[in-house]
Amino acid sequence: GEEIDSLQKIHAFNMQKLKNSELRLAEAEQKIRELALNIKRKEELIKELVRTGKDAQSVSSQYSLRITKLEQEIEQAKKELAETQRQLQELDSEELRDSPEKAMLQKECQRKMETAKLKVQREARELEQKVAQMKHQQSQIQKRVCEESEKKKQLEAELQQDQQQIKVGFFLFPYDKE
Repeated sequence: GEEIDSLQKIHAFNMQKLKNSELRLAEAEQKIRELALNIKRKEELIKELVRTGKDAQSVSSQYSLRITKLEQEIEQAKKELAETQRQLQELDSEELRDSPEKAMLQKECQRKMETAKLKVQREARELEQKVAQMKHQQSQIQKRVCEESEKKKQLEAELQQDQQQIKVGFFLFPYDKE
């Protein structure tokens, strides 16, 4: 009778140990699933951050091209203005016999000169506005890239920590400490 009693107590104790072990196993498996899901989300976020950085670089190069184009247009307008001024000076120095013809040519040159001046002023103003707008957007993008970069570093650190926890969980789980 005593042996049966003792065996029943040992059996009950072992059954309790088995239940505790199964419970720890279920908890560890749940934690591993949660960590794996967390890692996957963080990896997706890191990919998104990398895409955002590439988008910022693309926008920056597009703005650089626009600025270059506007600067070229201004230079062209300045050349046209200089050419018209040169023509007007030539007319002033030439002595045309026919005064109405000279007056008509001077008016034409004056008109071209005014048109060229207005074009230069308008394009310069447009360039200044675009540059101001681009600088603002660039600062916004740089700020965002810095924030995203900081998030990326933080997420990579968390990811490494999660992976370490999974490794520790795998190594500690099989051993029963009781």
